[in-house]
Parts: sequence; structure tokens; C-alpha cells
Amino acid sequence: MKKAIIILSVLLAVLAVVAAVLLFTGKNPSQPSEPTEIPTTESVLPTEQTQAVTEPPATGEIPTEPQIVIVPDEQVTVLNGFRVETFFVDGERMIAKKAFADAIGWDAENKEPQKLFGRDTFESTESGLRLNGAELIDVEANGAVYLPFDELIAALGCPLYVDEDTGVHYYTPSARHFEIPQGVNVPVLMYHAVSDDIWGGDELFVSPSDMEAQLAYIVDNGFDAIWFEDLAHIEDYDKPVILTFDDGYEDNYTELFPLLKKYGVKATIFVIAKSPSNEEHMATEQQIREMSTSGLVSIQSHTYTHAYLDELDYESTKYEMAQSKKIITRIAGKEPIVLCYPSGRYNNYTLQLGPEYYMFGIKMNGGLYNTSADPFLVNRYYVSRYTDLYSFAAYLSAAGT
Repeated sequence: MKKAIIILSVLLAVLAVVAAVLLFTGKNPSQPSEPTEIPTTESVLPTEQTQAVTEPPATGEIPTEPQIVIVPDEQVTVLNGFRVETFFVDGERMIAKKAFADAIGWDAENKEPQKLFGRDTFESTESGLRLNGAELIDVEANGAVYLPFDELIAALGCPLYVDEDTGVHYYTPSARHFEIPQGVNVPVLMYHAVSDDIWGGDELFVSPSDMEAQLAYIVDNGFDAIWFEDLAHIEDYDKPVILTFDDGYEDNYTELFPLLKKYGVKATIFVIAKSPSNEEHMATEQQIREMSTSGLVSIQSHTYTHAYLDELDYESTKYEMAQSKKIITRIAGKEPIVLCYPSGRYNNYTLQLGPEYYMFGIKMNGGLYNTSADPFLVNRYYVSRYTDLYSFAAYLSAAGT
């Protein structure tokens, strides 16, 4: 009995303690605990004593920089003979810096000023490119660097030629118009074929061995073999001479071209636009294109069909000039600026229409050319299979005077 009373007393004491605790905390043990409240930007308002807390994005993602939108340009563009892609970057027409540099021949990694085409100054800057004094800012997007295409073209002063049939846009720096410095003697030499495989009039076929001896003479005696395009900066050359080859024969590629590369000599080839890939013995389109992009050969016009221009009326003359320009631009990727008259024949229509399509007109012969002469009556010396080195040297003797 005594033991039961002791146990009952202990239970009553425990109950009393529990009751006291519940009374103090105001908690009902039969109810679960409420979750802890998470503070929000609404519950912690900025005051003079507190700083604002930035609200995180609703999705919980970390904010990123806005993406630059790049849209491919559907326009087909050829720059200096190379097909390039242009893009719209945030609405502005752009070109990849590397693609532009490759097409133009500019070393974008070189921080020193560079002279291209004889009259353009390129200089890499921290923000892009300084071209002929114009500051062009580049844009980096998706791992590539872009330059504003239209600003580049404007700084170059590069003309646009649009192929009316295909819609392709051609930009040719060498086709820019320029004032011809006056009073400089520039011997212009006329060749045709370079081969010992004579399948036509033998005098037209200069032997490859003679051709090499003539190129060696040019190099060894300090002459500068240039193009007509280089007359824009003729002051850069002490003894300028222009080598021209009429008709565009295949041996110009197989025999002449390797020699030009060996000696680093530039030449001009006048192509009959209708002939490539259509007639035997003529250079193919692929061969012409390779020579054009080599930096050693300037591809120019010898009309569309090799018609005698002195026998043509106005409309026929216009067709020969326009069609030739279009086809050669397609083949070489560069707009031609020089027209060579087949057999040196021309009339008033030739001289009237020539300036609408070209900058120079070339005769068959006539001797020494001086830059003060009519640019559409350019004289040449004829180099045949039987021209010896002594005569060749005589042709060049007045260069630069």
C-alpha cells in the first residue's frame, strides 16, 4: 500500500511539471510546429538604415549577357576574286575579320601599318582597323570577330559590279578609277603564245627558253613588271614595264605561268571571253581563275568573240564590251578595266563606248607608251618568236624616263 502511494506521488509530480511548461510556452503538444518563414524582398524593405536586397530571378537562373543576333546575308558577294560570306549582326552588315583579311591579303596580326594595292594603308588597332584614315570598330560574337562590311568598302572606295543575270555582287579594288600620272614612259610588250609546240603562225609562239631569258633580263636589270592598275602609283617604280599576252592560250598557264612564279614577275593576259573551255588550245576557266588569284596575273578583256571592232556598229560594239566584261568578271572574280582591240583594230564607236566599260584601250603596236597619251590608244612593242634579246633590251631602255 505504501509503495503504491509513492508511485502515484511521482506521477503527480511529473504531470505538474509538464503542466507548468505548457503554461509557460503557450504551446499545445497536440499541434505540429509551423515552418520557419523565409524573408522576401517585400518583408525586408529598404529604409534609411537598411540596404535593398536584389531579388533573384523568378526561375532561379543566373543572369547572362544578351546574345548578339547573327543573321546570314543571302546576297552572294565576291571580294577581290574570293567569294565571302557576309552577315547581319544586330542589323548591320558585317564580314568576318579573317575572311576579309584573307581576301584582301592583309595580315591582321601584324600591328605595323601595311600598304596594299599600292595606295591603301591598313593598320590594326585595339578596337579594330584603321583603313585609309577611317576608324572601323570590330564586333566579337559567337567566338568570331566581325568588321562592318559597307564601311570597309567605302574606305577602300571599291566599285560594285552587279551581274545582271546572277545577281552576284563583285567588289574589285583594282577596278577603282584613278588619275593617271602624266609624262612617264612605260614600255608595253605584246606577246601571244609561249610554246615550242607550234600549231599556228610560228611568229606568235615565243620559245619558253627565250621567254625565261627575257624575264631574267627584267629582274637582273632592275625593271619593274607591273599591271595597268599599278599606273595609279607609278611613282613607286623606277623602271616600269608591262607584259601583255593576247588571246588567253593554254600555254600561258602551262609554260608562262610557272616562269612568272619562278621570277616573281607580273603579267597581263587578255582573254577572249567566249573561248575558255569552249575552244582547243585556250586556257580553261579554272586555269584563268588560278592565275588571277595568284597575285601575278591580271586577267583583262580581248572582247567577247574577238570581233574586229572597226567593222562593228554601235550596238554590236556595246555588246562585245559589256558581254566580255560580264563573263570575265564571272571567271576571274575581278572586274576587268582594260580592253585590248583584236588585231589592234577600232573605230569611233570603240573610242566612244570604251570609257563606259573600261579605263584603257590597247592597240596592237605603235612603239613606246607614255602615260600622257590617250588611255584608249595605248601603244605596244610586238615581241615575236624571232625577237632577240638585244632588240628586247632596246624596247625596255626608255622605261621610267
